[in-house]
Amino acid sequence: MRMMATGTPRKLLISLLTATVLLATSSSALAQDKYVSNRRWIYGLIAGVVVGGAVAAVSKSSEQNSGCSASACAAVIAGLMAGGVGFLIGRDVDKKNARRYAAGPSLKYDYKNFPLGMVPDRMTSFPGGAAVVGLGGAKIVMKDGTIASRAVGVRGIEDVALLPSSDLLVLSTASSLIAYPAGDVSAQGQVIDDRGGGSMVALRNQLAVAGRDSLRVLDVKTDGEDVSTETVASEETFEFIVDMTYDPFHRITWVLSEDVLSGYTSDLRKVAEVTLPAPGRTVRARGSQLVVAAGASGVYVLDTANPSTPRVVKHFTGVRFAYAADLDGSFLYVAAGNEGVPLVDITGSEPSVVGVARQVSFASDVVVAGESEVWILDRERRQIQIAEFEIENASSGDASDDRD
Repeated sequence: MRMMATGTPRKLLISLLTATVLLATSSSALAQDKYVSNRRWIYGLIAGVVVGGAVAAVSKSSEQNSGCSASACAAVIAGLMAGGVGFLIGRDVDKKNARRYAAGPSLKYDYKNFPLGMVPDRMTSFPGGAAVVGLGGAKIVMKDGTIASRAVGVRGIEDVALLPSSDLLVLSTASSLIAYPAGDVSAQGQVIDDRGGGSMVALRNQLAVAGRDSLRVLDVKTDGEDVSTETVASEETFEFIVDMTYDPFHRITWVLSEDVLSGYTSDLRKVAEVTLPAPGRTVRARGSQLVVAAGASGVYVLDTANPSTPRVVKHFTGVRFAYAADLDGSFLYVAAGNEGVPLVDITGSEPSVVGVARQVSFASDVVVAGESEVWILDRERRQIQIAEFEIENASSGDASDDRD
């Protein structure tokens, strides 16, 4: 009988502790999808009741007395201490969720997730798909979810570009440029340039490459299975080039060097330059507009109707950090890390958040691939999400509509 009396509280204690872990886990999972502002009280209550109850059960079965001999006294003290710890943990969860939901209300949207099997860093879109690079090589992802691996084991990949006319996927590293047939999974890569580079962008049949000390335009040629390059223009530069994009309408390559955005023709003749209010991270060209994601400074939208005099016309600051951004007409999509992807209407005098796509853990890049179709890199879950938004049905209601 004595052994049963001693064993029963222990089993009860294990059961209560298991229940605590399950409740905390489910609460954290819920917090990923819903804004919850009272986790501090929930965590404190759970910890206090469970630990206090467990101590009470153990105290009743013990034959030893202490300074606080009553089981109720021991349970209250233990419960208060555990409740305080639970409150502090819950307060940190509340703060994290408040930051995650600060940008605006959650959007309901259709999406499909495709695992990449790698930690993605950035992507380049092409008709029907996207090329993704990161730790572990490169992936070609088609709209139907078909994924093909390239450059498995290649380290230090800086950027990726796709040349549709040559059916080539080109990767840049610090020491070389490597080309892979985009449609042949079994084909090996070829080193096509031994100077290497960082940021790249495809200019029709040519390739603009930012090296350590120069900006080059390469003519890429194919002869059967052989691929070669010829330098058609080169410009010495001492600025660190962060990103590049190509405007096919004006046939201008826009080069982002920290807070300076410069426009070049295909022969690298500079035709424009503008200094931004803050250093940028990425730049995208959409029609007669440019979108610059500037980290903690938000997102800048520039008008390039007159490409020689680009000017900032919109500035969005509704997220803590903008990793990347893209534009679809009058709607801006921002990859904002663990805050998700805000959808921002820029038609008014001030940008306004329509809603936020939060079915991602950490949005590190975003590309508009078609009308209301958005490709999102989820770095934390190591996957790519293809999302479709019903913009005309989107509502910018109060953020409390999505809260408990």
